[in-house]
Amino acid sequence: MKHDSVSGDYSLLRKMPEHHHVSIKNVKIDGFCSAKSMIELTCHILDSATSLENLTLDTIYGADYEHVDRLAVHEIGGCSSPIGKRMIRDAHKAVLAIEKYIVGKVPSNVKLNIKKPCSQCHSVK
Repeated sequence: MKHDSVSGDYSLLRKMPEHHHVSIKNVKIDGFCSAKSMIELTCHILDSATSLENLTLDTIYGADYEHVDRLAVHEIGGCSSPIGKRMIRDAHKAVLAIEKYIVGKVPSNVKLNIKKPCSQCHSVK
């Protein structure tokens, strides 16, 4: 599926109607990407989930290991999910989008976990 990638001005992101979600404490997005709609959804969650404690953004969809530090998993016994070059490239773009659009919006009481590609196995050349 083709997504409009987020780029440029943060003010161009759409805002969803104000509605507070008081019961959401943990959110995990598997396969987080740099799509504009994904950034908008994540910003909406951060703005509206007033009880949010943990937000996990996994930049690789379907990875079958839970350790946040994929390099540590590599050192233990190697990455268990070989992935294609396109998914690696997309994951690195997602990390850049998280750093640019999400990190600065995370409230101090919310723990942000970014599951990045393994720097040993999944480098972009």
